[in-house]
Amino acid sequence: MNILAGGADELVGRVQPLFDLLGQKTWRFGAAPEQANAVKLACNLTLACAIEAMGEGAALAGAHGIPAAGFIELITSTLFAGSPVYKGYGGMIAEQRYSPAGFKLALGQKDVRLAVEAGRAHGLPLAFGAALQTVLQAAVDHGDGDLDFAALGKHAARQGR
Repeated sequence: MNILAGGADELVGRVQPLFDLLGQKTWRFGAAPEQANAVKLACNLTLACAIEAMGEGAALAGAHGIPAAGFIELITSTLFAGSPVYKGYGGMIAEQRYSPAGFKLALGQKDVRLAVEAGRAHGLPLAFGAALQTVLQAAVDHGDGDLDFAALGKHAARQGR
């Protein structure tokens, strides 16, 4: 586990021994706790965008008669080799394995919404995030909310039918 910490140096320093026991590494992001929270939201937004990109890429390949597994193998062996996100979520998309959920799609929807709201609060429109909010809402409305975040691939493939 990685720990994202924000706060006064003295306060973070006081709990650092506990962080060392709990986590692999502590990442310091700013003097205010909400700064670390913003980084967490940014990470989850990036993760959601990567999963959606894989899902849409697999759906495009599938629409042309190419099995998702072949497409996913290609990108995880070349473009995104060594990426645990692409290997893990890509494998789930290729296998159409969306449960049990390691991280529910509905929770991803919440995090993307919070990221977009955090951007707007600072005058930053997050175009991918806003578009992904719409996609996630449609997937949840279709009943995929309790499935793993990888079900974005299922949703992308369903759009062509």
